[in-house]
Amino acid sequence: MKISLKSFAEKWCSPDYPPEVVLGSELDSVEAYFGIFLPVEYREQVLAVGLPKPTGALLSAISDGELDLHDLSQLCNPTEVKEETIGWREAGLPDNLLVIGNDCMGNKFCFDLSNLEKQTSGSVPVYFWDHEFFETDQIAPSFSDWIDAYQGKWSDGISHTDI
Repeated sequence: MKISLKSFAEKWCSPDYPPEVVLGSELDSVEAYFGIFLPVEYREQVLAVGLPKPTGALLSAISDGELDLHDLSQLCNPTEVKEETIGWREAGLPDNLLVIGNDCMGNKFCFDLSNLEKQTSGSVPVYFWDHEFFETDQIAPSFSDWIDAYQGKWSDGISHTDI
């Protein structure tokens, strides 16, 4: 299996701030709390790599290149997945979304809970929820495709040190 998250971490994260380790039991806790099954590809990559912390170089590269990409500033740890999902529902996050990350403006990257009802889900689409306009758009057919979008040809020659 290709581990997109590992390549992402190597490209956009400082070695001084390694990815946050996540335990299987922590992901199990999220699944139990929401009564869902996280996508296999997401679980495998997060458990293998951890949660990378991108530097400002990613936002700068997206902005400088005027790319049609939302910057990924944070992937949520299991506790944050619960807190962000529940907390943002009070602010308008649709009940069917599970928050897995944020951009620099506080918008949310999510999975649709209806896609997580069965354990056989190897991959599911990733959605972007804009908290100012209360709009939800599918941005990638899978977690890997979403993460790979940050490593396209446009990013060749750019690294986490280019701020």
